[in-house]
Amino acid sequence: MVTRPRSLLLLPLIASVAVAGVALASDCSRDSTGMVPLIDLGAGSYKGAQGGLYPGGSNQRPTDHNAAGVSIAEALSPLDTLGIADPAHGRIVLISIGMSNGVIEFDAFVPLAMSDPTRNPRLAVINCAEGGQSADRIRYPTAAYWDFVATQLRGHGSSLLQVQAVWLKEANASPTGGFPASAESLTANLGTIVQIIHQKLPNVRLCYFTSRIYAGYATTALNPEPYAYESGFAVKALIAAQIAGVDSLNYDPARGPVRSPWLAWGPYLWADGRRARSDALTWACSEFQSDGTHPDAAGASVVADSLLAFFEKDETTAPWFESSTLSVPTQGATLALSVAPNPARGPLEIRFAAPPGTRWRLEMLDAAGRRLPEPVSGTGSGTIETVRWDTRGSAGRRLRPGIYWIRLTQGTRAASTRLTVLGEP
Repeated sequence: MVTRPRSLLLLPLIASVAVAGVALASDCSRDSTGMVPLIDLGAGSYKGAQGGLYPGGSNQRPTDHNAAGVSIAEALSPLDTLGIADPAHGRIVLISIGMSNGVIEFDAFVPLAMSDPTRNPRLAVINCAEGGQSADRIRYPTAAYWDFVATQLRGHGSSLLQVQAVWLKEANASPTGGFPASAESLTANLGTIVQIIHQKLPNVRLCYFTSRIYAGYATTALNPEPYAYESGFAVKALIAAQIAGVDSLNYDPARGPVRSPWLAWGPYLWADGRRARSDALTWACSEFQSDGTHPDAAGASVVADSLLAFFEKDETTAPWFESSTLSVPTQGATLALSVAPNPARGPLEIRFAAPPGTRWRLEMLDAAGRRLPEPVSGTGSGTIETVRWDTRGSAGRRLRPGIYWIRLTQGTRAASTRLTVLGEP
């Protein structure tokens, strides 16, 4: 298996900053910019550009585009490494494409996805993002990055022909100029990248985007505000172009030569620093590394949790990400549990596997390790167990927004998962 030297991941980026003589230190005083997240901007505008994730200021996919994505999702089936259908032994492979932020965030997501008891057992999730590989650098078919992707897949026993879904997170390095020109440059690069994905990974049918998270704390020129915020408009424009029927982004063989996968938003995660957006998401300076650009472990967990919730529940991902026949692990297998939705602002479901006759116990804890409601316990039935919780404490009060933990114990084994509770909408 190919492993990355994590300490070297950011060297290409840090080196460019060091040459410019910029100190790598977050500016935690810049905890808001006044810009409005696209999901809250809606029909409003930013410098003449309408908000929302999709055309018309909407955060919902247009009906026809969504239906097309669902149809593609339902048709996916496991492939072998030569790209030939093999339902019994093949795999559906989901990969990341992107730069250092994508590496960090997808590294946090992979173990969550692979330990999810509801995951399709024929699904493999592989991190193919690489530090320093910004959109302006990988927009060439001859870029070394694409060889790296192939190497990563081989190292995990997979191949370019086995990949069917992509999570793409990109930005231009050290962008310059004003809006909309800088965003249009990123849109053009993203358009070229999805065409390269189709060329080099021809069985990729679905591609999901996440734009940059907050960069107000950044003190480098890598991708500061307002460019991180404006990258959302670049993604929106590309998806809107495909919805409008632009030939160079065609994904439907019935409409002509296929040039691109089907495109859509994954989770949109930009929030204005400490100023909460409508679903209560915020970004604190403490959730970033010292450069204010790359998330630390806590920040990466926010992205990973959001990705898991998206892939488990979205209409175009659940048919191939989730298992239609859940299996219970053997007595000695590693414990796994999932929580959805996560983040949550109300009732949620906790799911885990429990072998027959095995005693289990669920505890909900706050960040200080204090129990909230009384623990829930039971005996395994040999099926997937589902416990519903209304996110209220023992006194019946709704929990305050924040980070909580859910701990599962079975005999001498235990597993925990992180839960983000949001405020009222």
